Amino acid sequence: MYNYLMTTIITFLLFSFSLCTYGTKSFGLGKILKLGKHDNLVQHKNLRIYTADTVGFVTYFQGEKILSKLKNPKSEHFEIFENGIKITGHKILGQFIKLHHLGHTPKPYKPVHYIGTVFVKLLRPMLEGKRYTFKFQNKKISTKVNIIWSDKNILSDAIKVNQIGYLSDASTRLAYLGKWLGTGGALKIKMSKFLVINANSGKAVFEGKLKLRHKEGELEGGLQQDLSGENVYGLDFSKIKTNGSYFISVPGVGRSYSFRVGDDVMAGPLFTSIRALYHARCGISLLKKYTPWYRNKCKQHIKIGIYPEYGDPLNFKLISRYLKESKSNMSLRYKNVQGGYHDAGDYDRRPHHISIALNLSRLYEMNPKAFIDKQFLIPESGNGIPDILDEANFLLSFYLDNQWPDGGIPAGSEGTSHPRNDRYTKNAWRTNVDNENVEYIMRPVSALSSFSFAASASHLGRVLKKFDREKGKRLIKAAQKSFKNGLVKFPPKSLTEEVNVAKAAANLLHATYDIYYTKIINRLTRFKKEEIDHLIFFDIAYTFAILPSDVPGPDMSFRNKLVKDHIKAFNFAIDNYTLKKGYLHFKHPMAPVTNGTAHVSQAWWPIFTWKMTGDKKYYDILSASADVILGANPMGQVQCSGLGQKHILHPEYLE
Repeated sequence: MYNYLMTTIITFLLFSFSLCTYGTKSFGLGKILKLGKHDNLVQHKNLRIYTADTVGFVTYFQGEKILSKLKNPKSEHFEIFENGIKITGHKILGQFIKLHHLGHTPKPYKPVHYIGTVFVKLLRPMLEGKRYTFKFQNKKISTKVNIIWSDKNILSDAIKVNQIGYLSDASTRLAYLGKWLGTGGALKIKMSKFLVINANSGKAVFEGKLKLRHKEGELEGGLQQDLSGENVYGLDFSKIKTNGSYFISVPGVGRSYSFRVGDDVMAGPLFTSIRALYHARCGISLLKKYTPWYRNKCKQHIKIGIYPEYGDPLNFKLISRYLKESKSNMSLRYKNVQGGYHDAGDYDRRPHHISIALNLSRLYEMNPKAFIDKQFLIPESGNGIPDILDEANFLLSFYLDNQWPDGGIPAGSEGTSHPRNDRYTKNAWRTNVDNENVEYIMRPVSALSSFSFAASASHLGRVLKKFDREKGKRLIKAAQKSFKNGLVKFPPKSLTEEVNVAKAAANLLHATYDIYYTKIINRLTRFKKEEIDHLIFFDIAYTFAILPSDVPGPDMSFRNKLVKDHIKAFNFAIDNYTLKKGYLHFKHPMAPVTNGTAHVSQAWWPIFTWKMTGDKKYYDILSASADVILGANPMGQVQCSGLGQKHILHPEYLE
């Protein structure tokens, strides 16, 4: 059961792009699910309920002219009726207007759509079974919503849950109650208990107490910020031991989205995450038999200009100049290529994509029984190799097939500009693989591409040899050439560079048992002697920890020190920051400064620590972090499009 979480969360972090593109109807796709006979959720897009006496009137509008008219709402614009009788005495608490989405048609970034919420407090709480009508009207917008109040039916946007499901063996299982009301500050909560309702029977199977985890204005994290602006209450229902479908009800507040507790709840996120990689493949057509989001083969990325192997680093201007000059003197050569992934908002292949293959093969090795052939509906399915390894192999195929004779690995491909097209010359956002006109070149070899490929190809090759010996041997041989060439062309001159070399050397040592790589590691004096920040170099300890005991070095005392220092650093982070947050999830204490804002890309920290120690507390940190990603967060939405009943919209992705 641990493995369901591990296989899912790791696949979330693998993809450094913005979009998860594939899902199934059973996982919601933004629609409200009915998971049981008594799962009768009621919500309305124009009315948000937070508690029985606090609501939000929601308007969706286009253009900034209307925006100015909504900035100073007045209480007389809002009418509230109970069983047909008008209620007075309500007051406006605050307001929040934000960008909803950008249309990009016909002009880029236009039309602009906003969503505005006016937070209103009723004179008294709504009562069970009574009918309420909410009206909002001004010169531009009018809204009317009818509801019948029920703690078990009315969705409260203040209750946040993992909308996909909680793992049955997680010792930490939390939902959250809290809401930031824009200019009105934090929602005030007076309730004290919550109920967990079985969606099939309609009966309460657990009653718990609200526990204040964070007060409005308290500072969190290494950057000392109030990360939510809320009064955050934890709703701990980890004592639920029976798998099934549930929702949370808080008397006087409302209910949550429904969710499951089970061993297999991460199957959907796993499938969706791996499928994201398939949809980003470069150089192939995406066919109808594999995806409803089919497209043609990308035209501009399969015949690219060859740039000098060790040419100067490039930018758009320099690439354009190189192409112009080399065409003029007829020295430009082209190469037909395939493989690798498109980046998020453009079509470039990036050197930092290479490590995705390392992560995928690590994933497989951690839990080989979880990964099989014909699992992820990709073109290679049916070849006898687990699909996850086929996906890793497709990524590396670009770098492998274009390896230079001396072993150099190109650092991807780069265009003359961000994507653009001839048809919509003033709107790059309407670019696709059919109409793009950007020219691309093969990027020069870099230290990152050399050592990242050496680490990734040697690891994948070692694992892949069990299924296809020749493929595995070819990858390992290419990794050896890349490593040796990298040492000559890019000798490490800093601790960071030495760590990258050491990671590649350790993976090659594991794959070959060649003492040459131990000798290289022992020559890395900074790596062996200086203090390593394991919250930055988060995978180096694990790389050495999984080396078999019979490999020829490095010495066990050094390997044990790496593991010990890693655990110490991670414990410092969770004890001083993670466990003190309102929403329990791991994130680098200094994010976004050090390691970006993405939660999912930082799941490796608890994964590696858990796998090296076997201590379940790290698994529980991992599980709680997954819950936050899947909806139990301040926004109350799943951080992956296509999953859950409320998820992110309009991620940056051209296709």
